Amino acid sequence: MSFSRRPLLVALAAFTAFSASAEPDVRAIEATLNPLGLTAASVTPSPLKGMNEVVTERGIIYMSDDGQYFVAGHLYQSVDGEPVNLTEQKMASINKDKLKGMESEMIVYPAKDEKYVVTVFTDTSCGYCRKLHSEMQAYNDAGITIRYLAFPRGGERSQNFGEMSAIWASKNRAQAMDDAKKGKLNIEQSPHNDSLVMKHYQLGVAMGVTGTPALVLEDGTMLPGYQPASRLLQFLNSRS
Repeated sequence: MSFSRRPLLVALAAFTAFSASAEPDVRAIEATLNPLGLTAASVTPSPLKGMNEVVTERGIIYMSDDGQYFVAGHLYQSVDGEPVNLTEQKMASINKDKLKGMESEMIVYPAKDEKYVVTVFTDTSCGYCRKLHSEMQAYNDAGITIRYLAFPRGGERSQNFGEMSAIWASKNRAQAMDDAKKGKLNIEQSPHNDSLVMKHYQLGVAMGVTGTPALVLEDGTMLPGYQPASRLLQFLNSRS
């Protein structure tokens, strides 16, 4: 989510100056969001008095009770001298919930001795996505199951949208994905599933995906960018 610096600076400068109402004015908050093309999925009190945590389809915004001031960014808390990213924690929880029940829509490459499951938003035209896919055996050997969701980076206008639509319409999605990652998928006579690919793309946008590959851990934490199997396993082990 990106905004010009002016609203952010105004919000920060006025942060301690505004007079907060007793309860958040949801209508006023929505009126501020609408011109930005956003809607509020939920409005709840944030740890900052007079500021609310507003969950939108493009992430979290912190807004004053009267809707006049807002900050688009991460909120940190100092715990024993260490910064804790509260926004990231909340987004991880949201992301985890969003992925529930979607297993049947994913293309899964299971590890025989599974230790971890990582969901990857992938694009068949992405070089690092292809690199990750070419090393699938290394991930599986490390005990990491990889599950794919579609994320054509340009949305419906992506040049490879049709290819990804054909993959998710295939009877053997894994084979179709393997062929596509090698540049060998013929989609001329293939059925398509545009609605499912768009569903995945919109889900990725809502979860904060801005590029591919985007890796989502089991707790909902997102790791942007390619991670080799050895480094990813080391990171996962450090968290368990």
